[in-house]
Amino acid sequence: MPHTSVALHHVHDLALSSRTGHANPFRVKLHATFAHQGGQAVRNLPGFYDGDGTWKIRFSPLRQGRWKGVTHSDDPNLDAIELPVITCVPNRNRSIHGLVGIDPRDRHRFAWSDGTPCVPLGFELDWLAAFHQRLGQPKGRPVNRRLDRFAPAMDLLVRRGFNYLAACVYAHRQFTPPSHPYALTPPDLYCFGGTNEQPDHSVLNVAFFRDFDQAVAALHRRGIVLNLMLQVLNKDANWPAPRSAEDDAYWQYVVARYQAYGNIIWDVAKESFRYIRDLPDHGKGYIHSRLELIRRTDAYRHLVTAHDNQVDSNGCNTDIDGICDFVSDQVHCWRGRTTDAVDIAWELNREAMRRFRGLSKPYVNIEYGYERGAEPIPTIDMGAGTRSGEDLLIWAYALYAGGGHANYYYNNTSWNLVKFRPEPPSWRRYGYLRGFLDRMDLRGMAPDNDFSRNGMCLARCGRRYFVFLPEGGDDVLDLAAVDARPLECRWMDILTGKIVCARLRGGSFLTPLKNPLPDTTQPCAVYLEAT
Repeated sequence: MPHTSVALHHVHDLALSSRTGHANPFRVKLHATFAHQGGQAVRNLPGFYDGDGTWKIRFSPLRQGRWKGVTHSDDPNLDAIELPVITCVPNRNRSIHGLVGIDPRDRHRFAWSDGTPCVPLGFELDWLAAFHQRLGQPKGRPVNRRLDRFAPAMDLLVRRGFNYLAACVYAHRQFTPPSHPYALTPPDLYCFGGTNEQPDHSVLNVAFFRDFDQAVAALHRRGIVLNLMLQVLNKDANWPAPRSAEDDAYWQYVVARYQAYGNIIWDVAKESFRYIRDLPDHGKGYIHSRLELIRRTDAYRHLVTAHDNQVDSNGCNTDIDGICDFVSDQVHCWRGRTTDAVDIAWELNREAMRRFRGLSKPYVNIEYGYERGAEPIPTIDMGAGTRSGEDLLIWAYALYAGGGHANYYYNNTSWNLVKFRPEPPSWRRYGYLRGFLDRMDLRGMAPDNDFSRNGMCLARCGRRYFVFLPEGGDDVLDLAAVDARPLECRWMDILTGKIVCARLRGGSFLTPLKNPLPDTTQPCAVYLEAT
């Protein structure tokens, strides 16, 4: 029996071929079941057609030791095949931690399956697939495969603290004029047969998915979570008719092809409310059907969500939120009573707090504002929502202080325009935020601004407190539950990254919190932990 070694939580492809003639090889049913020597199993793992008469089973071992696999198929030449024995060996990549899921110790938080906390700091890159197809190079000439600008861009995101990418499988056209060399419209490859204008939805474009494999694998190696939006309705992509055989086959194919990657989160669609608004004959029922289809197809049971499934969802939890594993929404607070950045920060904080109280699951605000590009390029202007990097940063801290998570949107990389240089100054500041998040233990901490006189507060009463002061200054905290124990205090100026450590004694309902930073007028954060 053939034998191969695969590292824990890494991905391995097993290729199969068949002499059977098929009118449409994408409709062949193929699954595999893998059994571990200790009794654990991965059952009904779907395979997928990869072109050239080849089907693949993509497998990731969940524990060390020997795994044996066998296939099940409606093609006799693919059925009952005993696959090569896989010996799972230790994982040497310190960025890979298994499957991203809900932390069993705190249902409002994410964690990897090896127990490592996962605190998302998101980055919108809707045109990930098109960006990788050109390896980050502008249009107008063939792609130079020796000049890879994609990998350095992903490395830059990691250095700046971003560990969560929101991206679409395919998007066709958007707002930046297609004449601009960095406007990826239309993409080089369409995800179905034919073209977006004259599609053949009965087949998938294997070349598209082989290229996208490399992008997903690059994120996986770096430990970046991929919030993968399987459809998007407002970017002129030509999709199959909802609920058609071609539609179901597309969803099943994407889930089959990428479920072995532990960094994947399934998202039904970017702005899934558009199904309800633009497809009234399908609406909520269609979103429900897609959630069910994903869960039936996914042998690894990844998290599933449906981004922004109701317009203007401030102040409510939807029935779809209730059946998703976590809430991914798009809440814009500048459309309310104010355009002041600090006032908006308080509104975003209150919204995150309301989500925290309403549902015992994580909340991610994807697209809460838009940072102006460092290089002026013609693109859409979201009016009051297009702001400075400082404003967006304050809003991000407000979301974390409210118990939520932030997904950042930058105008020069988030639309159909993707241009990573020049780098905006704000990205270094997100690196400071990542460092601050990593120093905190967020498990068990809940938002409660009554602990703070002037700021936003996330606390595990008596043990840990995270306070955000959007206008800087001093504060007064309720630390009565600390019982006069000393607390270690870590102050940070969020714009400069300057950190000052201090000690404080609790035990008082009105404990003065004196700001020790060089410029006390700057927005700042402080983390207090009882020793």
